[in-house]
Amino acid sequence: MTRSAVSVVTEDDPTPLVLSVARTLRASARVPELLPVLRGLSGTVVVRSKDDPQAVTIRFADGESRVDHGAAADRDLVLIVDLADRFTIVEVRGSEPTAPLADAVHSVLEPPLPPWRDAATGFWEFTGSDPGMPGQLVVTCEDEQSEYVLGDGLPRYVISGPSHTLARVFTGTDTFLDAVFTGAVSIRGTLPQLSVMAGASLKVRFRA
Repeated sequence: MTRSAVSVVTEDDPTPLVLSVARTLRASARVPELLPVLRGLSGTVVVRSKDDPQAVTIRFADGESRVDHGAAADRDLVLIVDLADRFTIVEVRGSEPTAPLADAVHSVLEPPLPPWRDAATGFWEFTGSDPGMPGQLVVTCEDEQSEYVLGDGLPRYVISGPSHTLARVFTGTDTFLDAVFTGAVSIRGTLPQLSVMAGASLKVRFRA
């Protein structure tokens, strides 16, 4: 058990969705307002994608959240979520949407995003020393017209976008490649750097 008295564990060979849900629960454990909510949860909840067969089962008990792939038959409720939008719940089955368990799980599946600078710092601390990463990451926030520089070496890599989008990308909420290809963020760097940054984004999304 961690110092926060909350443990988030997964099966031995977790699927991407299991890893993503676990990462989100760990993020909630770092939010002071959500930590007691997560610690006090008890019950079995299935989280299922609204668009495809992907599903995970979360078992909450005694301060532990265990995430496994698939939909357990002994679940207390099923949450149908939009995987493209931070596990936004679109339907609740087996309980009223405002029932205590459904409401509590809803809150820990959608923790507030940190400020974009904090998100960028966390991203850099977690991935900046990985092989192939740029020596310096320059983040430009378009709506605040400000720049944040991480690292002091070469080569440089530049990412620009609005504050909310930057926070989503750097926390792994949105994948880096999707944000680039949809134009949500703009970049300045080489193609090999793009590949490395995409890998770093997935590392944060599934391992942070």
